[in-house]
Amino acid sequence: MRIFGNRVHYAWLILIGCCFMQAGGLGAVLDAAGVFFVPVCDSLGFSRSEISLYLTFYFIATVFAMPVVGRWITRFNINRLLSVSFLLVVAAVAAMGFYDEPWQWWASGIVFGLAGSFIFVIPAPILIGNWFHTHKGLALGVAMSFSGIGGAILSPVFTLFIQALGWREAYLVAAVVMGVLVLPWTLFVFKLRPEDIGMRPYGWTEEDEAGESAADDEYRGVAARQALKTVPFWCMFLFAGLIAYFAGFNSHLPGFAQSVGFSPMVGSSLLTAVMVGNVVEKYIVGFLNDKIGVQFTVNIQLACVALGLLGFVFAGDNLVMLYVSAFLFGAQNSLVSVSTPLLVRQLFGGRDYPKIYAYTRIGTGVIGCLGPVTVAGIFDTTGSFVPAFALGICIAVLAFVTVRVAYLLRKQVEREEVTVSPDQVIA
Repeated sequence: MRIFGNRVHYAWLILIGCCFMQAGGLGAVLDAAGVFFVPVCDSLGFSRSEISLYLTFYFIATVFAMPVVGRWITRFNINRLLSVSFLLVVAAVAAMGFYDEPWQWWASGIVFGLAGSFIFVIPAPILIGNWFHTHKGLALGVAMSFSGIGGAILSPVFTLFIQALGWREAYLVAAVVMGVLVLPWTLFVFKLRPEDIGMRPYGWTEEDEAGESAADDEYRGVAARQALKTVPFWCMFLFAGLIAYFAGFNSHLPGFAQSVGFSPMVGSSLLTAVMVGNVVEKYIVGFLNDKIGVQFTVNIQLACVALGLLGFVFAGDNLVMLYVSAFLFGAQNSLVSVSTPLLVRQLFGGRDYPKIYAYTRIGTGVIGCLGPVTVAGIFDTTGSFVPAFALGICIAVLAFVTVRVAYLLRKQVEREEVTVSPDQVIA
């Protein structure tokens, strides 16, 4: 079907819904969370490492949630599953407005990890993969870019709410905003597969109907149980964790700006610059993946992240350099949400992609949980974010090595590849 004409393919409603889910979910809960850190710490006397531990607990909780996310999405009604999960996330955000002790934020972080795993990362690739037979990469890049758009818009909005109402009331307003953005789509629009409403994916042709494309790459791949035995899988596991570590810097950028003499609004706008970079770079990444391949595109993204961190080290009071560095650092978001799924699909094929991708995302929780608390701990110990930025550059180099090793040992995976029919591909 055409996008425009007598009918609009339902796949485009799925895409729009995924955009709102990313903006009101990942963008609001994680990307814009940092604007609350300083006012909460100033009000209640916490250290930044204490409150940022809730993001660590979020990552740890995802370790336990990820193995079941893919199975539950295909087993239970997706509208009920996603809606209940997001209501738990919204409740955990609203509850923060009543907290007085650090452990209470940690409890919300656990809810974000367990319930948010059904919202933040896994559903969009699965829904878009099911509903788009063609233009999957473009659709995924567009959807995932909205976490950055949401973070870019909501960071200064939440800051204004904090300044006008106080941080407690701002948490309640944030929860309402999130619910309005996401729940209409999870409740009424999302359908797991086109077949559920008697349709075919966008771009489906008569040749596909006849099964002539069953030998295409999307139907080739490695069984999950075999993939988990290979070095490339563990490289992707490590890679997913290392790039998730960078998220620990996002929540501390407002505090970093204030530590070098800038106002809270400049701090939130620095976070906005990261989100703008996130959005722009996701579109560029989609283009580069088609032109030069995912491996080389990842190398460029890692270089941007390293340059951004290096810019933070030497920017001083140069506001322009800070904004440019923040824009470059935004590439870390596209590494997590766009490049990791593409790497996993290219290395292991489409046969068991949802399972394998979910297992690699466990690395995000195991290693990524260290980001927020170690960045805060380094600042609390040294009084500076510079050592943390230097550590981040080293992590970017290590992430480059893991990708390189995965491709050098790709033959381990290719020996296990098989071809299956479309109806055997796990949704």
